[in-house]
Amino acid sequence: MSDQPDTPQPYMPPGYNSPPVPPYMQPAPPAQSAAPVPPYYAQPAAPAAQQPYSQPPQFNAPTYYQGGPGYPGPVDPKGMSLTSMIVGLASLVLVGFLIVPQIVGIILGHMGLKRESPQGRGFAIAGLVLNYLALLIYGIIVGIWFAIVLVAAGSSPSYSY
Repeated sequence: MSDQPDTPQPYMPPGYNSPPVPPYMQPAPPAQSAAPVPPYYAQPAAPAAQQPYSQPPQFNAPTYYQGGPGYPGPVDPKGMSLTSMIVGLASLVLVGFLIVPQIVGIILGHMGLKRESPQGRGFAIAGLVLNYLALLIYGIIVGIWFAIVLVAAGSSPSYSY
């Protein structure tokens, strides 16, 4: 026999008086059964006609977490291609206003074709087409502007006083 209580008690530091427990929080007394309960390790007697299991129960293999805190997750297989397409769309909306985004989009499109998975191939091709088209439009606009400036400079009236 030990002097341990039947149910575990929470730790109470010396000199601590816990507040009284309300009656609705009191644990219910255990129900008394007519037959005594055998210990958990006791095996009931098996009938003679009962057959054992034909196969032991199957358990699934544990799944393991791949990676942990601080490790990068999976890389997007089409990030550069998608960025190239978005830059191409923005360049077309802005009618080729600047030349730098088209060049960046073309570089990203070619890098996406070379390095990324086949899932990003369509985005890369679309980005290349859009960026080359925006670059062509930008070149046409700049060419027309230069032509207008040259025509205006050559046909300016000369005033003599």
